[in-house]
Amino acid sequence: MEQKDILIARMDDLSEKAAKSGCAASRFLTPAEAQAVKAYFTRRRDVNMIFDGGYECAERVRAVFLNPDWGEYERADLFCALKIAIPPQEALGHRDILGAVMALGIDRAAIGDIIENPSAIICLPELSGYIAENLTKAGRAGVRLSPMDLSELPVRTESLSVKTDTVASPRLDAILSTAFGLSRGKASELIETGRVSLNHEVCLHPAKDVGEGAILSVRGVGRAKLLEIGGVSKKGRMFIKVGLYER
Repeated sequence: MEQKDILIARMDDLSEKAAKSGCAASRFLTPAEAQAVKAYFTRRRDVNMIFDGGYECAERVRAVFLNPDWGEYERADLFCALKIAIPPQEALGHRDILGAVMALGIDRAAIGDIIENPSAIICLPELSGYIAENLTKAGRAGVRLSPMDLSELPVRTESLSVKTDTVASPRLDAILSTAFGLSRGKASELIETGRVSLNHEVCLHPAKDVGEGAILSVRGVGRAKLLEIGGVSKKGRMFIKVGLYER
């Protein structure tokens, strides 16, 4: 059974559990996993599904299944935030903190976003005590973790460098070419060799149409978002607006 099929089977189990008991939630999903789950569960009506990462615009989220007759859920029951106190002379990045958490033997799916300003970790509530007690060092720095209210977490914002241009069509190779300043040939090569993801899933088809809001990732190059598809120029080309994520 493929990983995607295993993921969907797990979500089916959770939805059945929610139908009987009111609420059930997955562990943290990657953006690609969330995309796959969302596509599958558009066909289900017996339970409601919500993606939540503990704060607004989280990247890693839990799929929360709710029986419509049951009501709401409390975020604090599903998420815990731990604030990381770092010595002022030290500078820790995402990789340092994640590495320290993984060194505790914790599965990545038990951890949500790792936030930098202020430094914090979102995790499953049942692991918060263990992490706070045992994570005492990240990189070369000694650290101290303490619980923080979810309301104190910052709203995640997208830092984008916006550019506008025209394309012959909204094909993936055309959008990729415009976003990263590549030739159409080079864009097609990157796609066909598996280095390009569309909405967090590898896409091997240069002619695939791209819609507004789509996320394009090129391994080793960067990420972009198709912000807008506008009108048509006098020459029959489509106006587009793309945003490049700062690296």
